[in-house]
Amino acid sequence: MKIGIIGNGQIGNVIANRLVTYNHEITFGVRNLESNQKVNPIFNYVETKDIAINNELIILAVPGNAVDSAVKNIIEIDGKIVIDLTNPIGEGLKLTRGTTTSNAEEIQKIIPKAKVVKTLNTVGLEKMIDPTVNEEKITMLIAGDHDDANLKVSNLIAEIGFDPLIVGKLYFSRYLEPFAMIRIEMVRVQGMNPNTGIKWMR
Repeated sequence: MKIGIIGNGQIGNVIANRLVTYNHEITFGVRNLESNQKVNPIFNYVETKDIAINNELIILAVPGNAVDSAVKNIIEIDGKIVIDLTNPIGEGLKLTRGTTTSNAEEIQKIIPKAKVVKTLNTVGLEKMIDPTVNEEKITMLIAGDHDDANLKVSNLIAEIGFDPLIVGKLYFSRYLEPFAMIRIEMVRVQGMNPNTGIKWMR
């Protein structure tokens, strides 16, 4: 699959390296193509606005407070799947959105003809690299309004090693984003072992 990633930081590159292992073609969308310094020869690079032109699926891996500006100028985004893995975290590691709306829902408003799917927001960098704990696959929750997009994302999540679970429509993102704060509190604030993850027994 041809996959675009917006966000050329640690998370974006970890996901990209996982995906190329399974023969996906990865293109990064960057704000300034000429000044971009983080170039890896195994990936393609285009300006962010062009990320959807030749890609079937887009992954949004930018800071949670940058999602609105990251997607507002993308061309040819209609009908494309957009995975939102962000959490709207502000000063003091507090949510700036939550319970009444979410990053994913606000993104969907900006690009209404795209198929936004919320997932990959409840683990840290360590579990992106290795999505298991004690040889058990971590359950990855998924929310979205489009069944075809949910299924495609579920299959992709499974391919890179998670146990995917579709929980409901996109509005469930307003609960998944606060849920991510539990891990952030335990690992980043309290300093607990990052080798953790949830397992939905079923």
